Amino acid sequence: MAGLFDTLPRALFNPLAAQHAPIYAEVLLTLFAETQRHQQPLSRDLAAGLVAEVVDRAAADADLSELPGLDQAIADGGDVAMARSGAILRYLAQCGWLRVETQSDFTQTYTLPDFAFRLLATLQEIAENEPLRLQGLICAIHDMLQMAVREGTAHVRLAEAYRQTRALMNGLKELQHNIGRHIEQVLHQLSARDVLSQVFTTYRSDVVDRAYHQLRTTDHVSRFRPGVLEALTQLSGSSQVDEIARLLRASGGDATIDATAARLLDQIREVREQFEGLDRLLQLIDVRHSQFVDSAVRTVELQLAASTTTSGQLHAVLSALLGDDAPAGLGQDVDGMVSLHSLGLLDDQSLAPPGRAATPFVAEASAAARLSEAELDAARARTLHQLTRSIGRDRIRRYAEALLDGRESLRAAEITLAGAEELPLVIYLRQYGDGTLGYRAEEVDGAGWVERDGVGFRDFVVRRVG
Repeated sequence: MAGLFDTLPRALFNPLAAQHAPIYAEVLLTLFAETQRHQQPLSRDLAAGLVAEVVDRAAADADLSELPGLDQAIADGGDVAMARSGAILRYLAQCGWLRVETQSDFTQTYTLPDFAFRLLATLQEIAENEPLRLQGLICAIHDMLQMAVREGTAHVRLAEAYRQTRALMNGLKELQHNIGRHIEQVLHQLSARDVLSQVFTTYRSDVVDRAYHQLRTTDHVSRFRPGVLEALTQLSGSSQVDEIARLLRASGGDATIDATAARLLDQIREVREQFEGLDRLLQLIDVRHSQFVDSAVRTVELQLAASTTTSGQLHAVLSALLGDDAPAGLGQDVDGMVSLHSLGLLDDQSLAPPGRAATPFVAEASAAARLSEAELDAARARTLHQLTRSIGRDRIRRYAEALLDGRESLRAAEITLAGAEELPLVIYLRQYGDGTLGYRAEEVDGAGWVERDGVGFRDFVVRRVG
């Protein structure tokens, strides 16, 4: 695995760790924004003017005597602002953030290296507090893989689906970790108003509205996962992988088709594993979300009960003593935060029972009475009787065979019931008479009315089949 500083200059982050790091960061982000607006590299005059504007805005709030270029400008008697701008640009170029190019007319322009574009894009997102890029990612991965199958463009779309899957997982893990940060902030709040503000303003805007709500509604994984897994199954066939590898190799991919095919299989396997295990990560996010809500509710309860209950008072005292903003000598004011009330015996005329100390409960072991052999036999007989009362398909089959007793057919009116317990057998005999149990229950034209133990039914025929 290649090291980070095999690609990046070792002094790249020196400006962001210097005394005036905010000024250097604003200069870099300003140059990056201007580069995005211009089609050509930035000229030296334009870059110096942008740097001078940033330095002028910072001059009112900070001491800029340590910024490079001041001593040289004073010695030369030139423009201090432009001298500083040139010195800052040379310093950024020396650290690797800028690349100087000399044109044919001997003028200088500034360009950004490839790694600077990526780093500054990320820093700009952080500076502007952009939301997590989770909304629509699951849907986009699904549509991309489905289009790769339908249009045969997997050599173009599969790699992008893989990159977006990794971005999705990174975003979900970032969301999970950020919920923990909000839990810590809630627990450090010292008033119910601040807790409610954290819950309904900060947490809602940073977590719920940006990502969590979409994960449980429009971007719910259960809507798109079947289509994603189906597309991956079709793309993972040996013929499909070989065709995709051949197209990638033709467009300048890996050294061999076998290496390209192995890389494709690894990407397909990782995307499949991530989507199959996505429920576990979402469950962890749900647990963190529940912990945040529980922490907020508990904190509000303690804040509201700070003057009425002992637990609330202790929470208020400890929060004040252990807080980062606790003033010196706070221990002298603690006595005013705790109220001790005297205790007295109950009035003799009171109807309330007298108080007593709590005693631990000790369960008494009770020896179970042993049953005699006769009682055990009787219990077994009762259990067997209950089991034989159950009416299943095997019992109805045996009942039909006993009724027919070698005959081809039998009228229901000819059935003799030994008791009321056999009436359900006649009912199920009619219900299961579809021919699967060796007989068929058939309707009779003009059938008469038959009554058995106060229950009536139309006569029917039980006919042997098979």
